[in-house]
Amino acid sequence: MVSCQQLGSDIRGQVSLLIFNIAIVQIVNEIYTGYILVYFIPKYSLKKIYAFGIFWAFICTILCISIMAVLFFVFELGTGDHWVHLILLSLIIIIHSFHMVILLAKERIKMYNFLNFFQPALLLLVLLGMFFVFQVRSINSYIIALYVSFSASIILSIVQIIGVFKQMDNHHILFEPKRIIENGFYNQLANLCHMLSNRYNFYLLGNTILVGIYSSATSLIESVWIISGSVSPIILTYIANEKDPSNNARLTLLLAKICFLLSLCCVVVLYFIPREFFVFLLGEDFIHVKTVMLYLSPGILLISFATIISHYFAGLGKQKILLIANSFGLLTTISTSRYLISKDQLLGACFAASLSYLVATVILVFFFIKENKFSVLDVLRFKKDFELLKKS
Repeated sequence: MVSCQQLGSDIRGQVSLLIFNIAIVQIVNEIYTGYILVYFIPKYSLKKIYAFGIFWAFICTILCISIMAVLFFVFELGTGDHWVHLILLSLIIIIHSFHMVILLAKERIKMYNFLNFFQPALLLLVLLGMFFVFQVRSINSYIIALYVSFSASIILSIVQIIGVFKQMDNHHILFEPKRIIENGFYNQLANLCHMLSNRYNFYLLGNTILVGIYSSATSLIESVWIISGSVSPIILTYIANEKDPSNNARLTLLLAKICFLLSLCCVVVLYFIPREFFVFLLGEDFIHVKTVMLYLSPGILLISFATIISHYFAGLGKQKILLIANSFGLLTTISTSRYLISKDQLLGACFAASLSYLVATVILVFFFIKENKFSVLDVLRFKKDFELLKKS
């Protein structure tokens, strides 16, 4: 909200493209340094994990950004701005995230939670200072805020990491990076495909003003996913530990439908919020944000439903199904978005994203009903689900 009001849609679009590129680098890097490490850190040598993780971060960052440069200069796909900042910020953010994973694995929960709050809070404070004290209203104000907030967080996390190393008894000598990478590969590739299914459109919209409007609308409407996101860890843990497969499937379907209905309520509320309210929150440049949010909402609702099913498969260790679904979703975006955006610009981007989410959801539901011998009617009707809810 603050950056939209103070920077406008053009600069907000530049910020979104920079953050998007960093996110791509981070997702690829987390094949090794992601939360899959929480499982391996208690079993393997942390010093070896950490040393290889820093090396991996440098290699992944250089490789990913080199590919981005080729895509931009050869195929004119992406953005050619802020290469130096992209490299440095990617490294800083990746190392910060790596430290957070280690703190979580070592059960430094208080510091983990504090840093999760501290970094964005400091980002906001620095932004406010740049806007209202130094009167700097450009992309540089956001870049400076990113450097300051993540650098300060890294300093604090390094102190904690040093403490972790000092307390280690060094009895773990085992280290199998290949196994870690294999476990993280399918999960992170599926996450990358899911993110690109919508944000690939950033590259095709043609100018940063449209990107600013589209990215802001996307961020706002995706807040609906808080509902399914809050249920997903519960279903993941339950599926991983519960012994009754049929009960797992019924519970998953019930929760998926509940999340869909609650998310639908949020979209209905959005429909009745006047457009002027979003102009008041974000600024005059964002007068079309509500329209874009409504056109994105069908796809968002589908993913609210599909998220629960995806965590069902994750709990069973069937990451390949998630990769298949998200890959076909991304292929749908790539094959349709250029035509739809050239025809309808912002609305075309919404149509392409919703089509992508529809394809991914249909594939997940297909595997779900096939594995559990459900019918399509079981997915669509609600009467038996409410009976199950009353019993439980």
